[in-house]
Amino acid sequence: MKRELDLVAQRGAVLLSTDDGRYPQLLKLIPDPPPLLYVRGELRDTDAVALAVVGARKCTHYGREQADRLAGLCAEAGLCIVSGGAYGIDTAAHRGAMRVKGRTMAVLGSGLANPYPEAHIELFDQIAGGAGAVVSEFPMTTPPAAENFPRRNRIISGMALGVLVVEAATRSGALITARLAVEEHGRDVMALPGRVDSMASAGCHKAIREGWATLVTSAADILDALGEAGQVLKAAVSTEGEAPGAPLDQNLTESQRKIVDVLDEPMALDQLAGATGLAMHVIQADLTMLEIRGTVRRDAGRFVRGRR
Repeated sequence: MKRELDLVAQRGAVLLSTDDGRYPQLLKLIPDPPPLLYVRGELRDTDAVALAVVGARKCTHYGREQADRLAGLCAEAGLCIVSGGAYGIDTAAHRGAMRVKGRTMAVLGSGLANPYPEAHIELFDQIAGGAGAVVSEFPMTTPPAAENFPRRNRIISGMALGVLVVEAATRSGALITARLAVEEHGRDVMALPGRVDSMASAGCHKAIREGWATLVTSAADILDALGEAGQVLKAAVSTEGEAPGAPLDQNLTESQRKIVDVLDEPMALDQLAGATGLAMHVIQADLTMLEIRGTVRRDAGRFVRGRR
């Protein structure tokens, strides 16, 4: 283990357990969160407001163009873009977010000291160098293997509020990730339509036709599909330049109001659970929304009212 920790330090990474305050809050809520997460770069609390973008490795020009466009627009609106660092749609999504100086996360199916694909080492360095973080649950030198990628995909889904599919065949890893997001993680899934005769978009059309994915063509559609979080972001964008956070502190749910009302002094998660009587998963989800709104902030592992 010492050798592993030395390698983590040498590569400028950190190793997070689920008890660490820096561990992604949404990821904790899936049925099988990774007990340890290797991270290069920086994870921020606001990265919980995330959109996963998945799709074909062998994508068309249309798919690459649309992934870049939608990822860029969503990143500008405040969403962190999560993808798998692979060729095709993944790369376009990461680059679209970085193009507008937004946040992005790359989740690998190999160890951080053995990144795959090797051709994307420069991309991963750029992400870790200031645009977000590169993460993996696998030990540092783990090589890429077919069985690693389904596990990788559950992290992509688990770190995001929703999943956008841009070009996927009817039998593809992207569509499997989207199904997992709906059925096991309770996430919203969106699909971008393509040409009616394009096999590259056949999986997207199937998901839309079967009713488990929402048809989207714009960033506004995506924000609408993300429910409360999307509406908060839309409000923030539409009121830019007005008094800070005015519309974001309104219309709290009953459970969110309970949390705010007991925060007369800083509290840890277990203290909030005792004071409000709310289930832990409800508190964690509500705290994510309250942090987005700026109503609550995190300070030294405890939660307090207001912005920094």
